[in-house]
Amino acid sequence: MNPSRRLSGVSSQRIHCTLNDLLRLRVSTTVAPHVETFFALRSLSGPGAAGLTEWQLEVYPKLGRNLPLLKKLSRVFPSPGALLRLLQGKPQEVRIALVRVGESVERLADAVHEFWRVAVAPYWSRIRGRVQAEQASLERMLAVGGVEHLLSNLQGGGRWSTPVLELPHERDEDVRLDGRGLLLVPSLFLPPRQGHLLDLAEPQGQRQLLLSTGPVPDPETFWSEPEEEGHALAALVGATRASVLEALVVSRTTGELARWLGISGPGASQHTAVLRGAGLIATHRDRNTARHELTPLGRALLRDRGITGLDDPADDWLNGPLPEPALSR
Repeated sequence: MNPSRRLSGVSSQRIHCTLNDLLRLRVSTTVAPHVETFFALRSLSGPGAAGLTEWQLEVYPKLGRNLPLLKKLSRVFPSPGALLRLLQGKPQEVRIALVRVGESVERLADAVHEFWRVAVAPYWSRIRGRVQAEQASLERMLAVGGVEHLLSNLQGGGRWSTPVLELPHERDEDVRLDGRGLLLVPSLFLPPRQGHLLDLAEPQGQRQLLLSTGPVPDPETFWSEPEEEGHALAALVGATRASVLEALVVSRTTGELARWLGISGPGASQHTAVLRGAGLIATHRDRNTARHELTPLGRALLRDRGITGLDDPADDWLNGPLPEPALSR
């Protein structure tokens, strides 16, 4: 690439797109808890980004003895996918954690779960609403102006010059999508000054370009009076079973549920049996695989409790984000 075409005076990441990549460009339709948790962790290590100072003042005193470990953890992993694989106990991420942090994966997982409970979950409905608003904005840009218009007007700056999307970055590098496409994923906690993060965690999968939603409007109000700990649905059926119901917004197998919730296969089977007996889910068997889905009663219950996304298809990365809304069991 001609150096004169680079963003002047700054390092940049140059994402090379083929026609197939542009045809496969999509905007995420879900709000993944592990993405917001990852960037919220990162925000612990630096000065408050615009709109996050009030959040930091609110949550710092509640993190207690975990705060030094959480600050250290936020610098270890390069992407939300890497953090997620740590919590799933994937060998490479576990080894990295042991070398760089010096703590067991169980200790790290407990700290992250507690961080979610204290710092993210109480604000989850507001976070989800803000991210969904940005998703809708990106979708409108795509529908009205097409792919090139969208890529030319991303939050956080950058430049589109066919066929290269050039973004401010900490170092100069070229990335080729090679036809795998690009999923645009807005995040509230990704600082506007950073703007973007290309998640390369899954070499064979679709690349995910994480984008800042920009500062929240009226941050003092946004971060004030966090929602009461817990969840009405969790109070009705129990925290873990509430997470099972929310996971079944899309049909999943017992093994997929176990990975989502971070519990054993037999534990997932026990919870689905209770929910099936209550008429909230249905189970269909295909040879040795049990696949679960919400019944009309289960879907109505989630709608009554304000759970969104009931009609959305699952994105590929929904095969294991942090459980929502309750991680402490």
